[in-house]
Amino acid sequence: MADQIVSENKQLDPIKKKTTDSKRSGWANMGILFSTLAIVILLGAFGYAYFQLAQTNIALAQALTDINTQTVNNQKSVEALQTSVNTLQQDAQKSADLSAKQEQLIADWQAAQKGILIKWYVAEAQYLVKLANDHLMFTHDMTLSLTLLQRAEQVLQNLPNDDLLDIRKSLSADIAKLQSAPSVNTTALYVQLNGLNDIVDQLPLPSSPLKAEEKQKIETSNTSLPWWKAGLNKTWDALGKIVIVRSEANVQPFVMPEEKIFLYQNLHAQFESTMWSVLHHKPDVYQASLARALSWVQKYFDQSAPATLNMQKQLQELSKINIEPTTITLNDTLQLFDKYFAAAQSSNTLAETVIPH
Repeated sequence: MADQIVSENKQLDPIKKKTTDSKRSGWANMGILFSTLAIVILLGAFGYAYFQLAQTNIALAQALTDINTQTVNNQKSVEALQTSVNTLQQDAQKSADLSAKQEQLIADWQAAQKGILIKWYVAEAQYLVKLANDHLMFTHDMTLSLTLLQRAEQVLQNLPNDDLLDIRKSLSADIAKLQSAPSVNTTALYVQLNGLNDIVDQLPLPSSPLKAEEKQKIETSNTSLPWWKAGLNKTWDALGKIVIVRSEANVQPFVMPEEKIFLYQNLHAQFESTMWSVLHHKPDVYQASLARALSWVQKYFDQSAPATLNMQKQLQELSKINIEPTTITLNDTLQLFDKYFAAAQSSNTLAETVIPH
């Protein structure tokens, strides 16, 4: 019985062993499966974490870029604000200066309303004298300069101030100098030269026919001469119509018809040079151009024609005019004005005199 039981146990041991091995193999497979699953889950979690970390890094980089951009924009805004502040400060300074000037003008105007007008009248006279001096130096218009000086003299006459006595004396001396100086009406002279230039083409060139009395004298002499002398005279007369012989010395030859236009153009050029010298006050060029034009008119044109005689007469009269600009200056009077204002500014007081109306 016992042997049977031992025999049965021996028969059952392989089965148990096999069953135990099967269980152990199943648990090992399950362990491997769970391990594999854990590794997969771990890898997935690591991939997801890495993806999230990458997204976070990208977001942080974008945020950093935005912060840098915002910082640059803020810096530009600060610079713009600083520029605006500086501009506002400059405008404020200009406004303050303008306000000060306006206040000074208002104060001067109020002083003028109270009767202190000497400063203003003297400044007006000084401006008129400066303007007259500029016209003398640049435009050489003595007539306008004299008018301006007379106006300045009238302004100063209404100021009963002894400090202006030297200025009045100097101003009167300048007016006397201008009145006694020879003046040239540049406009009238230019118009006259332009009119002569327009009639240059009307000047006639000399012709060569014999005069009527000479022809009659020759015909009369031919009737009293022998036939051979009369024939010789006729032959000489015929040749004289073809070739003209002049016995005068230093006389320019006749101008050929095809060269006529050049003579007129050269004469026009001389008149234009003369007009230029009048506008620029060049007396040497003026006299040289007139002399050359007069010489050409006397040499190349018909001296018996009224147009030629009239041209010569006007050119001779024009050559007597002196267009040299005046050397009168008003610097002494202007210096007296400067001294007056310097003295007034140093003392900071001007005579408060009511101007009589």
